[in-house]
Amino acid sequence: MVSLVGVTPRCALHPEVEAGGTCQRCGGFVCEECSTWVMGVLYCASCSLRPEVNYLETFRLKLWGRRDTNAWLVGVGTLAVLAGVLTALLQGVWPMALVLLGAAVVGGAFYLGKRWARTALVFTPVVAGVAGAAMFGPALLVGGFLLFVTALQIFLDTRNRLFFRVDVSEKELRRLWDLRVNNPMARHALSLGFTTFIFPVLGPVAVVFGLIALRKVDSRARPPIGKGWQAVAGILLGVGGTVLWLLLFGPLVKGFLERLPA
Repeated sequence: MVSLVGVTPRCALHPEVEAGGTCQRCGGFVCEECSTWVMGVLYCASCSLRPEVNYLETFRLKLWGRRDTNAWLVGVGTLAVLAGVLTALLQGVWPMALVLLGAAVVGGAFYLGKRWARTALVFTPVVAGVAGAAMFGPALLVGGFLLFVTALQIFLDTRNRLFFRVDVSEKELRRLWDLRVNNPMARHALSLGFTTFIFPVLGPVAVVFGLIALRKVDSRARPPIGKGWQAVAGILLGVGGTVLWLLLFGPLVKGFLERLPA
């Protein structure tokens, strides 16, 4: 029998080179050249390309350049602005028609994914509000300010930046992935748990969803499955809401049934 004591591990792809680590997925030895780090974990080159390993990159590519809800809302709003342009023209209010036409151009460019429109959308409500205040009074400044706040939120939104092919940090991407992809059953359980206090019939549904989500939780999976706290909260809220309704309205229902003629 040949003893392997003291034998130095060799890279699976480069047998002449000593291995510097082990792939955390397949267990193969890798040298420094073959080592690939994905979100702080060491993999070999082939495993690092698997979608479940680099799940954040897979998620980013899925949303890259694709319109989000905000883009569609701006697109619909642009149609409403165009209707305003037509109305202003029919009434002979040419300055307002020009202001609205400029806003429609920005909105249309935003819907089409033109990068300059991201910044222009933020300033468009300010310009429109000031112009509208000059023509119709300062009350329009309030509406312009509210639209400015909304446009700024859209500008900073991670999902919308992916639509415009603007790079986002791993932290922001992970937060978005966690919100949209990670164990959605737990999120539904939590939402149904709160709704139980209004519609008690949803209590059992919240509990079932929470139990299913809780069974899925696995921090060692790739991608990791979390949100156990949401699943537990959904279960507790579902049970608590149902019990509260029974305590508050159970006696009333019982008394009503007893007064019914036999």
